[in-house]
Amino acid sequence: MSYDYSSETKQLELPNPFRVQNALMGLCGLVLIGGGLVGLWWGREAWVQARALAGALPILVGLGLLGAGVWAVARATTRLRYFFGRKRPSSLAPDLPLNAVGTSDEARRLQDLLRQGALEYPEPQGAIEGLLYNLVPHLITAPGPLQAMARRQFFNLTAMVATLLSFVAAWLLVTREEVRPWVALLYLVFGFVFLVRPVMTQTQARLTLSSLVGLVAGAVLGPVLLGWVAHPLPSLGSFSVAPQTTVMLLSGLVALGLVMLAVMAQVALPPMTRTSAQQLRMSVNVPPSLLMDELDRRFQETWTERIPNRRYARVEPLIDPARHAAPFAGELFEETQPMPMAGSTAPTLLAALRSKRHRWLAALDLYATMLSLLAVGFALYFVRHFNPEAGLWPPHAWLIGMAGILLLVALFCQHAAAELWGRFDFSSDLVWVEFAGTYQSATIGTGNALTARMSTQNQIVRIEAMTLRVWRAKIESVTFGKDAERRITAMFSTDPEAKELAEHLAGFGQAQSSFVAPGAQADVTRLEALTQAERMLHGAAEGAPAPLLDSKEVLQAAVGVAAEQAQSAPAARYCHACGTALVPGGRFCAGCGQPVEGRA
Repeated sequence: MSYDYSSETKQLELPNPFRVQNALMGLCGLVLIGGGLVGLWWGREAWVQARALAGALPILVGLGLLGAGVWAVARATTRLRYFFGRKRPSSLAPDLPLNAVGTSDEARRLQDLLRQGALEYPEPQGAIEGLLYNLVPHLITAPGPLQAMARRQFFNLTAMVATLLSFVAAWLLVTREEVRPWVALLYLVFGFVFLVRPVMTQTQARLTLSSLVGLVAGAVLGPVLLGWVAHPLPSLGSFSVAPQTTVMLLSGLVALGLVMLAVMAQVALPPMTRTSAQQLRMSVNVPPSLLMDELDRRFQETWTERIPNRRYARVEPLIDPARHAAPFAGELFEETQPMPMAGSTAPTLLAALRSKRHRWLAALDLYATMLSLLAVGFALYFVRHFNPEAGLWPPHAWLIGMAGILLLVALFCQHAAAELWGRFDFSSDLVWVEFAGTYQSATIGTGNALTARMSTQNQIVRIEAMTLRVWRAKIESVTFGKDAERRITAMFSTDPEAKELAEHLAGFGQAQSSFVAPGAQADVTRLEALTQAERMLHGAAEGAPAPLLDSKEVLQAAVGVAAEQAQSAPAARYCHACGTALVPGGRFCAGCGQPVEGRA
């Protein structure tokens, strides 16, 4: 999506929400790159001395640190500038193109929210979710993506705690030393498959209630079973992954705990859910399409920052001229441009630590930075003390596994924090106007058909007791990512604005004229000219002296006389028989029909 720039919409030029995380991630990347270069230099010396393939292990460690550092720096540099634009955030329903009519299921859902004045949330499912919502009652009214993240990470946290307790119990219940390496290896594989991999991919851990029962039973009965089969199993000797397993479970537990605290800091009190509704009954003599045109003009006058509204539904109130009477219905549903609310981002690390919403997010990124630094330290210590003649499992080899686990947990922390750093809250207005009623076609005329020189006849559309409904609400919405789905979090009533819009449409419909008559100054001048020309022609027909002029000169003379008469109008004359005002130039009285003496 392109970036739309306008010098008049400075409010959409949002500050970078990833500024704090970019700084910490850039620091991690530089440390990793530096550690990788040092590791490559040290590994090069060890490889030259060893002159064997076994000496290439430090080289691989250095390459791994260098690759991780380059990725971290690249990730930070891609988010140095945060472009938003007027086409963002995403709309709450599919947008209708200009001059298009129709609606959508999402638009109907939004209209139902306005009508009901209530927000819907999914109910908790299962025992673990029931425990979560009991511990945090306000979570039920949190935004949907936030609830999903809270449920997912709480489930992972529960699984991590259960696995750690099971591992500790199994380790303590083992009585034979040759069995303990196998216990650690089994829990390492189990933790990676069922815990670490889902956590890294931001999905829910594959740990059901039956798996939980299996962990408890394995902690108690596992050592006994391993003791029975220990004799046929090969001896692992000094090889043990107990440190890696312990670090994996403990570091993952701390990371998930920080993620849960960061998520809970985003949960607010139950929001407001109030909307405004105005209903009027109108009787007007105009087609309902004129009301729709006026509503279009009214919406354009109230555009936010001169940005067109997002149109979600439009139905034209069509009428059939061939039918004398029939029902009609129309609607227009739009949302103003969502504008960002204050306090969505924290510009510095110190400001983030002082902010209630961002405090634990900053702590999560700091924890990831600490894990990255420890991983670099472990890796460099291994490279520095590497001995290629020590065999397949050289001393301090466990530090490599430790460094890899710490980097994975740090990566998880950064991904989880980025999901919450990308939160933005917006404010906008939803306006929905409905027309519904029955129209009747009629004919109306003006002027006396017998005596008047001019009469008009108009075809009008009569609307009796039309229902006009205006639904309106100021909404707050949230999105986690500038291109992610946007959800409504609160609705506030706007009674004065809804009432003003309904009264404006009613006043516009009732103020429209039902008659057709010349109204322009050019029409008045031409009518006066035609009247004067007719007088001159009638005078010539009755024998009165009149100059011999062609039609063009007659018209010009008539226009001149009409202009003089416009400045000084003649005095009115009345019939001597009934007293009715005489029409200028008429031969008979419009009241009694008596002939007029002389010329009126």
